[in-house]
Amino acid sequence: MPSFGHLFYAFCLLIPLFYFTKDKFSYKIAFVFLMNNLYGPDMVALFFVTPFHNILGFIVLAIPYALIFSYGSRFSIVRTEKGFPLKFEDSGRRELNWKNAFFVVVAGGLSHFFIDQFYHWEMEMNIFDSLWGSFQLPHLDMLAWSGPLYHVYTPIRLIGEILLVVTIILSLYSFKKGWKETYKLFVVASGITLAVLIFEPLFFEGERELALMFQLAIYIFLPLFLLLAAARDVQDNPIETPEIPKRERSRFLNKAAIVFIAFALFMVIYSVVAIAMSDFVASLLQDSPGPDLINAVIVMGYFYATVSVILLIGSIGLLFRNNICRYLAIAASLYFIIFGFPIAIAFFLCEKDVKAQFSRE
Repeated sequence: MPSFGHLFYAFCLLIPLFYFTKDKFSYKIAFVFLMNNLYGPDMVALFFVTPFHNILGFIVLAIPYALIFSYGSRFSIVRTEKGFPLKFEDSGRRELNWKNAFFVVVAGGLSHFFIDQFYHWEMEMNIFDSLWGSFQLPHLDMLAWSGPLYHVYTPIRLIGEILLVVTIILSLYSFKKGWKETYKLFVVASGITLAVLIFEPLFFEGERELALMFQLAIYIFLPLFLLLAAARDVQDNPIETPEIPKRERSRFLNKAAIVFIAFALFMVIYSVVAIAMSDFVASLLQDSPGPDLINAVIVMGYFYATVSVILLIGSIGLLFRNNICRYLAIAASLYFIIFGFPIAIAFFLCEKDVKAQFSRE
């Protein structure tokens, strides 16, 4: 699986958006999209094979996961005048509601699967995968939907040419009217084309039209539409009212610290198991693992154990309102960002009302 390749693809989409909108595109939406384009469906993938590394599974996971990014949209990273040059700043208001956060999380996940399908060895669209069954669409099978023919010229192809010419001419009208008329033209032309292709693929020279339409609808149109729908809603309906905490932070902090401690203990235990039972852990990640994977599990186990101990010490220190421990917990949780949900630890500990609990006064 490409690693930086996911980020490269996300930047290829986001930079033109920033350019076109003259940097008015919500940078927090861009961050959520970038994060999920890279890590979204891969969350907890280092633990074991999960039922979420597929399109439907990740859409389900995005329901609770969007809550994290909705809450996180109240934070920014800014420069500081002293100490560490950058810090989280709490504005006190969420810029993304749950719906918009959900749209962007799903958009990032779908873009992640686009990279996975075409740059994994398997080259397949993973629709559903669980203990009870799975459903994958191999790329070569999808290409075969339109048949093996290629550049076949027949008289019936003239009908397809008429459809193409009519669509292009009508676009001059629909583009002028805006996105709604263009969307209507897109749906009608695509529907007619789909019906024609099912009836007779040679209307369009026998090329891979069906696979192309299906893949681009899921990997290009849907992610971009969700991304920009969220951005437009944030721009048209900005949230100006600061959020009032529903729970007193002095009491809630202790409960949150216990949750952080539990997560840190789990990571410590998992790291020890990875070191002591590397063969078993490697088998959870891959059938018939080789020595390279087993050695990698051991090395990662030692590293994860170190970060987990730091998180454990930091989380315990939260109970005693130790500010150094707060920084340790933030740093360790940010490293575990690949597991998705730990980023909430960093966000929570940077909240204004929480930081106030660690002031010297």
